[in-house]
Amino acid sequence: MFFVLSKLLAIFLNPFAHPYLLLVLAGVARLMKRRRLVRTCLASAIILPLAYGFLPVSEAPLRYLENRYPVPDLADRQIDGIVVLGGHTGSGLVSAERNQPQLGPAADRLTQGLALLQRHPDAMLILSGRSGQLVHQGWTEDEVARRLIESLGVSHINIIYENVSQNTFQNAVESLKNAVPQPGSNWVLVTSAAHMPRAMGAFAAAGWGPVIAYPADFQTTPAITGLFSMQRGFSAVHNWLHEGVGLAAYWLTGRSDRLLP
Repeated sequence: MFFVLSKLLAIFLNPFAHPYLLLVLAGVARLMKRRRLVRTCLASAIILPLAYGFLPVSEAPLRYLENRYPVPDLADRQIDGIVVLGGHTGSGLVSAERNQPQLGPAADRLTQGLALLQRHPDAMLILSGRSGQLVHQGWTEDEVARRLIESLGVSHINIIYENVSQNTFQNAVESLKNAVPQPGSNWVLVTSAAHMPRAMGAFAAAGWGPVIAYPADFQTTPAITGLFSMQRGFSAVHNWLHEGVGLAAYWLTGRSDRLLP
């Protein structure tokens, strides 16, 4: 039920839907003869998308989330395992129909995980995730990753493909079952930088000990660059709205140990 509700709520968190929702609300207000509310909704439907384009405003919350965990230096550390969260693959249906593994916008999660494995060849790599879709079609995430890794000639000896989980908390629970981390072991968690706070909270709530956050897939620069971009602005607002609501929902339902890890 939680998974289904999260996918339905995601529709309303998409910034592209906000003007249309406001227009619908304006129509309802007109039927109720609430003229002031009609004018407010119509004006907001025009102004809000433009406001999303102002990067200092639209990107600030996303930059804050991405700066929560710095990229650690692991050069001189013993690493026992690496967990890469799903969400890095493209369309499973396209992959299956074209017989070619497709990667998505968050592909940096996978590439950073493989790079870490190359630098720490004795570590175990867990690629966690089956599908984040309500109705999945085509190859699952683990199938896409497996076929891609095979095509790259990377050894599967130290790789576990976790193919049950559909969301972040399930990633944490199922990865823990596969890893069985020993006391004092060092495990690295790789996911998108904006997603890292929610992931760290979920892993703590699932019973993991301390894990090392290794953020990837950054969407913002450390400082403000540019003043206006509709494409970047809408993408930034979508990301931080998704993560902000996700953080609150995970904390309220016990799937995270803190509101903002």
